[in-house]
Amino acid sequence: MMGGAWDRLHTRDIEAPVSFSIVTGVLVPWALTNETHQLQIRIEDEDGNSIHPDSYATLNMGRPVTAAKGQCFRAMTVLSLQLTLPRFGAYRVIASVAGQSEKRSTFYAVDAGQVSAYAVDAGQVSATPAG
Repeated sequence: MMGGAWDRLHTRDIEAPVSFSIVTGVLVPWALTNETHQLQIRIEDEDGNSIHPDSYATLNMGRPVTAAKGQCFRAMTVLSLQLTLPRFGAYRVIASVAGQSEKRSTFYAVDAGQVSAYAVDAGQVSATPAG
């Protein structure tokens, strides 16, 4: 996966929709394979308010014939979104399976007009306003 470590969305216009993807990996233990599991993805602002309808996926991980007894299996999902964020600031993506095993990841909507860029001049690095 390329770009999987980002935590900043840079935009000059917070009212313009932004596009991004959320990738989840769910580790399914041997004993829970061949069963249906419900994955829920929620996106909320820094105050805990939902900013997008929750998304759901159904997972059912089988056991390949080459699997070692007791092995866990990773089910990968991708959710591609285009949404308008209410304001610059922090947001959380919350993923849970069957309302349990909750994991959170934070990202930030940043005003691209206020972001500092780094300029290299004669071997020295200095921060300068982006423009």
